[in-house]
Amino acid sequence: MGLNYCMPAPICMASARFFHGINVVLPTETKNYKMRKTYLIISAAIVATGFTACKETVNEEARHDATSFTAYVDSVEALTPVYTTANWTAIENGYQDRVTRAELALANLEAEDRERAEKAKERYAALRARYEVKIKESEAAVTPSTSSDYRVVVRNRLFGEGKLGADMSYNFVTPANALEVYRNFVTTVEDNKSTWTREDWDEIKVLWEALDTRKNQIEKDLPSGDNLKIAAQKTKFATTMAI
Repeated sequence: MGLNYCMPAPICMASARFFHGINVVLPTETKNYKMRKTYLIISAAIVATGFTACKETVNEEARHDATSFTAYVDSVEALTPVYTTANWTAIENGYQDRVTRAELALANLEAEDRERAEKAKERYAALRARYEVKIKESEAAVTPSTSSDYRVVVRNRLFGEGKLGADMSYNFVTPANALEVYRNFVTTVEDNKSTWTREDWDEIKVLWEALDTRKNQIEKDLPSGDNLKIAAQKTKFATTMAI
């Protein structure tokens, strides 16, 4: 009677292909006991070798997946940070692909390799937290102005960046530049009249009245003719407001 010793495919495909077809034929005569015993020992050795080879293959694949995972985390940490949602999404996709394989491999890893993989997961978690905070900060910095700071935007557009601070001091308006300040104010209001919001218009009126107050304070020092030119700008502004 022939007895086939073929490694099952689920155990190790490589071993199965190698040992497939090896027939160990046992003698039917019971008197040939030693020969039958020899055949059984050889067969057992073949099976044991196959299992050992399978285990080594599985362990090697596990180490490869774990090494790939830790190397990926190392590379992400070494990158120059780009705090955008699109960039983080690409990083996260690469991480998920590798961490899935690494987690499946954990049971077949040596203790040292397993510990290294776990620490890589902890480092990545800290990295993720940092990116999430920075991305929120970055997005907030470019978010269009809300109702709480629209006044600052209007002031910067009418007078120039940072000219009129929170203290509402108009000391930057001098006899030498008053006419230019008026011209810029009126021209900016006119050019953007279709984009101002109701809140913007309210702020424009407040700023205009404050500018007039400052002009009255320095009026006696204005260059000859500037007072009449400023009056022309005021008429132009009144017309814009009436439309």
